[in-house]
Order: sequence, then structure tokens, then C-alpha cells
Amino acid sequence: MKRSRFLGLMIGLLFLSHTLLAQEAETPVPTDVAELKAEIELRLSQFSDELNQMLIVGQMNFSVDGSVGVSQSVVNAMAERLKNLNQSYNALDVKWNTYYQAQQMDIANDEELMNKVAGLEALKQTVKDTLDSKTLSVESIIKFADADKFIISQVAVYKNLYQKAYKLSLLEKLAPQLEKVKAKEQLVFTELQTHYDQAKASCEVVPVLSKRMTVLDEQYVVMKSVSEKVQALEYKPFFQRVKDYVLGFAAVAIILMFFNMSMAKFKAYRDKVNNLGKYKKMLDNQGKGTNYPTI
Repeated sequence: MKRSRFLGLMIGLLFLSHTLLAQEAETPVPTDVAELKAEIELRLSQFSDELNQMLIVGQMNFSVDGSVGVSQSVVNAMAERLKNLNQSYNALDVKWNTYYQAQQMDIANDEELMNKVAGLEALKQTVKDTLDSKTLSVESIIKFADADKFIISQVAVYKNLYQKAYKLSLLEKLAPQLEKVKAKEQLVFTELQTHYDQAKASCEVVPVLSKRMTVLDEQYVVMKSVSEKVQALEYKPFFQRVKDYVLGFAAVAIILMFFNMSMAKFKAYRDKVNNLGKYKKMLDNQGKGTNYPTI
């Protein structure tokens, strides 16, 4: 029994040795330093080619039309493209680090190889910086598109909020419901402010988005004004409302009257200056002419 186990163990060891020898035979080993150097140079060249290809693709345009909103399909395409680029870079980075660790001693013994490795590392950093820059731009575009969509969607929301709040302010017994609408409006405006700030921050990273930002600025100013009006609403008796309306109308009338008076005075002054100019020109013409005696 023991003898059969021993024979089995020996046969297993012989089989394992044969397998290892066969694997070594399949992997050609450079016979001298020159062949080893040539092989390393070839691998470095291959890594360099892959990095250069990635750099060219990474430097391609990721811009958008800043005059209109960014569509979701464009956002998805840019995000997917950048995701694939980063995944390819990470895979190549792992492959390069593995290879370099395996050949580090041989590379360190050759100054020319060391210089090529240094150039490869610099190229790798350039690719990484390019992808990081593109990633920041695409993330900013995605955030801007999200903010744009939200801000525009709130226009109708604010219109309905104001109408509802105004109707609730007409009756004193509806004051508790009015306060709930005000509280809801404050939550909406907080989210609106967050998205607006997000859009402005994105414009700093991708300046071309500033064209579209002018539209969002206008909508934000309008909704901020509506927000202030909603928060100022409260129940007032009918006569108080009429009084406020009349006072408001009177204030506008006074402002318009003052403006009209100022315009009338300015017109009179302008006419006076024009008339003086014409009179001076007439006197000058009389002095130069020969039809009239001069003293």
C-alpha cells in the first residue's frame, strides 16, 4: 500500500516537471542582453502607441451648443464616451505597471531604456490630465443640463403657486392653508436656488454655456420676484385691499406725473438751446453778408 502511494507520488512529480518544462519551452527566453533590450523597446513602443491613440481620442471635441439647452441624448453620449475612455486608460495603466515591475531591473541597467520609460510616463500623465479635464467639463455639462431642465420646469409651478396663494389670502379662515403654501414655496425656492448656483458654477468650467445661462437668469429673476410676492401675501379686509390698490395706483400716477414734468422741462430747455443756436447762426450770417451795413 505504501509502495503504491510512493509510486503515485513519483509519477505525479514527473508529470508536473514535464508540464513546467513544456511551458518554459513555449515561452521564448532572450538569449542575450541585446535581444532582451529589443523586446523591451518593442513593448515600450506598443504602450506609447496605445497612449497616443487614447490622447488623440481624448482631445476630440466634447463641446455643446451654448445657445440652447443640452439634450439628454447628447449628455448620455458624452458620458458614455468618457466612461469608455477612462476605463481604457485604467486598464492600460494596470498593464503598464505590471510590465514595468517585471522588467524594472533590466530597464534600470540601461540608460536609453530609462529615458524611454521617462518619456512614456510623461505621455501617460498627459493623457491622464487630458481625461481629467474632459471629465470635469462633461460633469459640468451634465449638471448644467439638470439645472436647466429643473429651472425651466418651475415656471409653471410658480405661476400655480402664486395663483393659489393669492386666492387663499382673500379669506381670513384660509390663513393656515396660505401658510402651508408659503412653506412649500420656500422649499421649492431653496431647490431652485441650488440648481441656479449649480448652473452658474458649470458656466465657469464651460464658458460656452453662458449663452444659455442668460435665459436661466431671466427666469430666475422672475421666479424670485414671484417668491417674494407669495411670501408677502396675507389676509386683508376688502377695504384695506382697495385702499392699498388706490395708494399703489396713486403712487404710480405721481411717479408718472413727475416723469412727465421732467420730460416737459427737458424739452423746453432743449428747444431754448436750439433757438439760441439758430439765433447765433443768423447773426453770424448777417455779419458775413454784404447786403446789410455793419457798424
